Amino acid sequence: MKELFGILILFLSAISFTSCDKDDINELTPEALYQTSWRGTGHCEVWTVKDRNIGIQFIDTKKGKVNWQNYDEFDITYKIEGKYIIFNDIAFQLAGAPWVIKSYTKTHITLIQNESSPDKEKIATIELDIVN
Repeated sequence: MKELFGILILFLSAISFTSCDKDDINELTPEALYQTSWRGTGHCEVWTVKDRNIGIQFIDTKKGKVNWQNYDEFDITYKIEGKYIIFNDIAFQLAGAPWVIKSYTKTHITLIQNESSPDKEKIATIELDIVN
């Protein structure tokens, strides 16, 4: 019985010493985006400009503003459903298929659209870093 108790204590101790990086977040939520600004690059082979700078300001948990390189700023609405972020249907180069939230930390987001497309040139990626 003492051996079983000792193994249980060892197991619980090992679990309690396991830590997570404070910067890693498993799930992106509208609350995490609330009043934040992000800047980065979008890339897609079928876009007329394959690599384009982008800035997104999330004003609240449903609305934001986007600046694509060489275009005027425009308003967006968005929602997050699990691993997907969906932008309104008039959001230039953001609308259409939902974007997969590939990775998210407090300082970096990677979004991918059309990831499973057999036409690899239609896969779009956006890499964003938080603006402080």
